[in-house]
Amino acid sequence: MRRSIILSVCFILSGCSSIGFNDLFNDYATQMTPVRNAIENNNLQQAKSLIADNSTIHSSYLLNQLEQARINDLTNSADNAQSKFENVYAQMQTKRQAAKIQLSAGLEQSNALFTNDSAITYVPPAYEMSMLHSYKALNYVYKNDIEGALVEIRRANKVQADALSENEAEIDSEKNEAQQHYPSMNNVTRDVKNGFQNAYTFYLSALLYQSAKQFDDAYIDYKKALAIQPNNKYLQQDVIRLAKKQGFHQEFDEYTQRFGELSTLKPNHGEVIVLLEQGFVPKQTEFKLRLPIDTSRGDVRFYSLAMPVYKDSAYISPIQNVNIAGQKVALAPLVYLEALAAKTLEQEIPGKITRQVLRLITKEKVRAELARSAGDVGNILANIYNLASEQADTRSWLTLPNQIAVARQSLTAGEHILNIGNQPPISFTVSKQGLTLIYLTSINNYFNYHVVQL
Repeated sequence: MRRSIILSVCFILSGCSSIGFNDLFNDYATQMTPVRNAIENNNLQQAKSLIADNSTIHSSYLLNQLEQARINDLTNSADNAQSKFENVYAQMQTKRQAAKIQLSAGLEQSNALFTNDSAITYVPPAYEMSMLHSYKALNYVYKNDIEGALVEIRRANKVQADALSENEAEIDSEKNEAQQHYPSMNNVTRDVKNGFQNAYTFYLSALLYQSAKQFDDAYIDYKKALAIQPNNKYLQQDVIRLAKKQGFHQEFDEYTQRFGELSTLKPNHGEVIVLLEQGFVPKQTEFKLRLPIDTSRGDVRFYSLAMPVYKDSAYISPIQNVNIAGQKVALAPLVYLEALAAKTLEQEIPGKITRQVLRLITKEKVRAELARSAGDVGNILANIYNLASEQADTRSWLTLPNQIAVARQSLTAGEHILNIGNQPPISFTVSKQGLTLIYLTSINNYFNYHVVQL
């Protein structure tokens, strides 16, 4: 009996090899709530003190690095942010190249059968990796290092190209029966086609190519952004402008027929581009999915599985206009990261459900064996562990913004003022035929900005 109880405890502890006890009994989104609250209250030092600092063997190590990097960016600690972003990128490259990755993944999958999906090493999905490279690019831009920024932009574009290639191999008509029992996330996904194509990263890419006078590359990426956000009036003008500049007469005629005439830039004018990121990407919450499962005795029973889901309503931007040089200028969305996050989760549902079913069967077999060998004590221990450890994996990069929008305006060369909400006015300079980037971040009571001449 005593030996069986010891084995029971060892079994329970074996499920914690890559996660801590706090992770075992508290889901990730819940743990991050105080951090997000501190940022929203403009208490960045408190947010830094609350953020986890996991070891490299922790299953959420890479996610932890992303969160820390983002907070460093919010506190204008760009060098620290770049170091952590580069660490994530390097480790992701190593994971892709390592021949032993399949064995490692197999061991993690087995470990997860005794705990929950949080025991599996977190691999940032494509939309998070493209944002990583976008933030790295911006940090180079703030130092006027356009070449360094373009390296990151190419990496961001490769992330999306690779994801598109991988998804083209999937058969869209192949559906998992369990998805029929899953709540709809259509309100959050906003009808996006996939969880990785991001018009914001394409727009940033095009803008940097334009500043580097690589106009063909800029034109290609403006078109990619427009394909994702066809109603964005600034993107419409961008593709018309560059189609004309590069002599693509047929495409110029097609675009002007679709979107109207081109607004020409006067010789003594330049352009200001405002990029505004707002809010936080929503958290995943847990819900109980009831599924019919065949038992070993040949009958069918309904079991409840703890699964992640996005239940929030679609994000409504509190700031929809900026005032540039005394003119009210509308912001046009480039990306809703909530939509990419929800679509990514939607695409992961079949695999998550499969693991949950296998986990349920595995835990039930272990419980039955412990009850047989250790009696009521073993049964009680197993039941307590099973109930406590059965939780949804709600991990995602939770310090990302929800929406990023753009406003673009031509102005006479010289000094101008931008006003946004109740924030102090922001002074900026426009040069003849030049580009001025104003990057704004607004998260409730937190506000920050950067002004750069491109």
